[in-house]
Amino acid sequence: MALETAGLPVSDEAYQKGVKYLLSTQQEDGSWFVRSRAMALQPYFDSGFPHGFDQWISAAGTNWATIALSLAAPAHTATVANGQ
Repeated sequence: MALETAGLPVSDEAYQKGVKYLLSTQQEDGSWFVRSRAMALQPYFDSGFPHGFDQWISAAGTNWATIALSLAAPAHTATVANGQ
């Protein structure tokens, strides 16, 4: 997302390296695991998202990864290139 926001083209080597990283770290269930660094101040509540105690930050990380990959998708890049 940072590379997209900075205006780096999808064809850039750094952008493609980021896409490959995201695809290689995606879990079997389609999510991304992010370890929580927050102290457990509130009681644990299971929302049903994978990764147990780390599910809330993992859900946020999965959202960001999904957005980043969708911006790199061929259909999106063709639309942006055509000014639509």
